[in-house]
Amino acid sequence: MGLDLVTVGHVLCESIVFADGRRDGPVLGGPAAYSGTVAARLGVRTGIVTKVGPDAPPALLQPLRDADVDLRGIDLKSPVTTTNQLLYAPDGSKELKYLKQAGPITPDDIPDELRRAAAFHICPLDYEVPLETVLWVRQLGRIMSVDMGGYGGAHVCRATAAQKKFSSTDLRTLIGCFDIAKASDEDARLIFAEDKLAEEETAQRFVDWGARIGIVTRGARGSLVFTKEERYCVPPIPGRVIDVTGGGDSYIAGFLAEFLRTRDPWKAGVFASAVALCVIEKTGGVSAHRMPSEEEARARIPSGMQPQSLEPRRG
Repeated sequence: MGLDLVTVGHVLCESIVFADGRRDGPVLGGPAAYSGTVAARLGVRTGIVTKVGPDAPPALLQPLRDADVDLRGIDLKSPVTTTNQLLYAPDGSKELKYLKQAGPITPDDIPDELRRAAAFHICPLDYEVPLETVLWVRQLGRIMSVDMGGYGGAHVCRATAAQKKFSSTDLRTLIGCFDIAKASDEDARLIFAEDKLAEEETAQRFVDWGARIGIVTRGARGSLVFTKEERYCVPPIPGRVIDVTGGGDSYIAGFLAEFLRTRDPWKAGVFASAVALCVIEKTGGVSAHRMPSEEEARARIPSGMQPQSLEPRRG
């Protein structure tokens, strides 16, 4: 049986430094690893396309194996593994300091067996999935989603961000390739800094630029889920937050898992919030035991939880 979902982007050998000075790692990290592991634990048949070198710790990929992620798309001939420090500031913002970075992901890196997956989630760290690769995947005719954190958002290397930044035309082309475009509130501020867009305006821009669904995650304030017809705020689900690392990646994995089942953006947003909560109530980077099953996530959805419809855009 074929795969439901393939995540595309570099995994990390990551050390985490929290605002209070605590340290964790090195652990497996990165959006492709987080979202892939979460989706697999939710019962989605999931594969991953990434690059790992001989410098990786022997157990780095074990969490993917534990979650039963298909590893046929991992290029083990890369000279290096993308390696970083994730630094959290007291205000919750984060900075990634890259120590080593693997090369770009091209269509040739996607095995034939994975090309038949029902959906692709493009989630680079620092532009390593070029626009040309995205356009090629688009031609496969599958459901596509993107995490904008690696296209000018919070994941990119600040030292080279200006050189790698997409033009407005290329950014619009990129977003138009996707059925689902997701950014965190921090990503949105960075990507559209010149336009100074509000969060609602960012979600709307994703839709206006061609995405079927525009999502902005807002941490403890919930998330925005916009389509051409509806504009919803998904309220936060109360819980005891331990470690927010991977929260956004867990959200989009939950969203995709439910969307692939139901094609309902609202149901997907609610389920995504529950999945993310289950993950951030634990710590330890990417690990199968940190990620919830479908039943565990559904148990966290409050009874009677309803969408908060926003006023339609005027004009």
